[in-house]
This record gives sequence, structure tokens and C-alpha cells, in this order.
Amino acid sequence: MAYKISQLSSRLRQERGKLRLTLAILLIGFVIDGTVELYNYINHSYPLPFASSVFVIGPFVTLTGLIILWIGRSEWDEHLSRRFRLAERVFALNIAAIMLAVVIVFWYGTRPATLIPSWAEWGFGASIVAAIALNFVIYVLVAFDLTEVFGKALLLIALGWASVVTIWLGQALAKELGTIVLAIQDRTFDFEPVSASISRIESYFAVAYFLLTIAYLDSYHRSHARARKSS
Repeated sequence: MAYKISQLSSRLRQERGKLRLTLAILLIGFVIDGTVELYNYINHSYPLPFASSVFVIGPFVTLTGLIILWIGRSEWDEHLSRRFRLAERVFALNIAAIMLAVVIVFWYGTRPATLIPSWAEWGFGASIVAAIALNFVIYVLVAFDLTEVFGKALLLIALGWASVVTIWLGQALAKELGTIVLAIQDRTFDFEPVSASISRIESYFAVAYFLLTIAYLDSYHRSHARARKSS
């Protein structure tokens, strides 16, 4: 009996350890992205060379966190398992949306003097909106059950704010598809004008990352407290 209790306690510590690691990784991502976006907002007339980090850092950090959750999939209780499986499926949709945007860009970018139809522009914009919005949905799914009412409210507000900014950004990028394609066609790959045109919009993501940071800090603190209590 004592052995079983010890084994269960060890399993709970491993579960919480992986969970806290995932939360910590996502937190680091929020701080990095939020800092970059805040800098863009303050210095909007001087776009950073690594502006538009939301398109790179976000999915990469999310993938890292989800891999850790997947490794510990046998250790979660049924409720958390369902939530994390849903997050993994949403991430698959996120990748599909990113790939659709890439296909549209390179389909027209490798065809010189090809007229870009309006549906392609809006399809490109919509895929960007879907990719970014789904990434924020994942952030909500991972932490939603790990925080209380205040944290849940912050997560939902962050998702709502990010969705509005994402739609705005998607509309702006849809209009820039021709510029992106031209940069590929003439092989200059000069996307600085596009980055400059969206850096102001993108900088508003800083608000969402700030709210997510607070909610995830609460989730991390509560998961740590639960781990100590269970041990």
C-alpha cells in the first residue's frame, strides 16, 4: 500500500513537472514576443530586422510546449488529456493555415507577370488570420483549467484582443500580397516595406502577450502549489 502511494505521488510530481515546464516555455515566449512588439510600438518608424516575430516565435514555442505535453500524455487525467489533445489538433490546423499562406505566395511568386486575383489576396489574408488566431486559441486551451476565474477572464480577453488585431493584420497583409510576390519574382526578397507597413498593427499584440503572461504566471503558481500539496 505504501509503495502504491509512493508510486502515485511520484507520478503526480512528474505530471506537474512537465506541466510547469510547458507553462514556463510558453511564458518565456510571451515575454520575448511581448518585448519585441512593445519595442515595435515605441519605435514604429524603425522596424526591427526581426519584426514580425509573431509568425516565427509563436508557432515554434507552441510546438515545443505541445511536444512536452505529448511526451507526458500517459500521465494526465482524462479531463486534461482531452484538453491537450484538442490543443494538438488546433495546432495541426494552425500549421495547415501557415502552409496555405506559403503555397499561395510561392504559387504566384514563381510565375512572373501573373495577375493575382482578389480571391488569392483574401485567401492569403484569411490563412494568416487563421494561423495566428489558432495559436492564441492553443494558449487558452493549455492554461484554461489551470487557473481560476480571474486567470480565465484574462485568457479570454487576450484571445478576443488578439483576434481583433489578427483580423486587422490579415486585411493589411492581403493588400501586400502583390508586394510580397514581386519581391520573390525579382529575387530581391526585400520584405522590409511589408514589415514596415504592418509593424504598427502587429505591435498591438503586446497587450495580448501581457495578459497571457499574467494568466500563465497564475497557472504556474497554482500548479506548483498543487504539486507541493500532492507530495
